[in-house]
Amino acid sequence: MPRFTHPSIPAAIVCAALVSGCASLSAPTPEEIARLPVVTYGEKAPADGDFVLRYPAASHLPIEVSVHGNLLAQSDRAELKVRLKQDVYLYRDQLSFDGKTWSRDKERVGGRFSISLPGFKNNRPDAVSPGTMSAEFNLK
Repeated sequence: MPRFTHPSIPAAIVCAALVSGCASLSAPTPEEIARLPVVTYGEKAPADGDFVLRYPAASHLPIEVSVHGNLLAQSDRAELKVRLKQDVYLYRDQLSFDGKTWSRDKERVGGRFSISLPGFKNNRPDAVSPGTMSAEFNLK
């Protein structure tokens, strides 16, 4: 099994889970969200952890990538920087592009993660290609 691809893990779910903790079972109303403080990525979050996270357009967002494990004699890591085309607001599993109109993150953003072992290209062994890790995030 040289390649693993996950067909749809929206970035918003990952970020919201890391920043906001577990979301409640019912979606908050836009009015409830409007009462929360908006914190831009990189700023200090409120102590209670209940806030809207804003990723501003064109700002550099760091993504840490690492490869490690007890099979490896040497591990490595790198930091990548990506930029968004537009502002993105997150609260739990809710996403907005203007901070006012909210919907489930899965309804607005989709993506794919892919990992390929060294020596495979296009799911076929070739014994020379480097391994790859990629993430793709798209508007729906």
